[in-house]
Amino acid sequence: MAYCHVCGEQVSDNAPNCPRCGAPLNQGNSATKNTQQSVNDFVNNLNNTADYSSQMDPNDVNDNKAMAVLAYLGLLVFIPIFAAPQSRFARYHSSQGLTLFIFEAVYSLIMTILSKTVGLIPVFGKITVAICGFIGIVWLVLSICGIVNAVNGRAKDLPVIGNIRFIK
Repeated sequence: MAYCHVCGEQVSDNAPNCPRCGAPLNQGNSATKNTQQSVNDFVNNLNNTADYSSQMDPNDVNDNKAMAVLAYLGLLVFIPIFAAPQSRFARYHSSQGLTLFIFEAVYSLIMTILSKTVGLIPVFGKITVAICGFIGIVWLVLSICGIVNAVNGRAKDLPVIGNIRFIK
């Protein structure tokens, strides 16, 4: 036998509603499904960015996938910038990678300053620096998104920072 999650009344296993209070049963399962749907919607909306893949030459895409991947690996972003300036696909990913690299560098500078100042405060500082450190995972996730797009031959903006361009 099951019990109502609202009033605690004993109910039969196949009853859709509680006979005492009328609350829908199996609420835990639907709440889990709603949470999962909310997470899926968030991820899909976050990754719903501009896609310029149709404007790219397929031969250019195939020839320069490796250069596009390098664009998302920190300082290696400068290799495709200088080695494949004629490739529209490599230049697009270089622009995305350079934007990511600049944000990573600024974040690293801020984290260094925070850890040298606020980090000295016994408890609050350590917690603050730790939380800010976890935010650094965002750069890894964005790099992976860019690499996946490059390997798949897609010219798709990165979530959040993709519309910022340093290279045209």
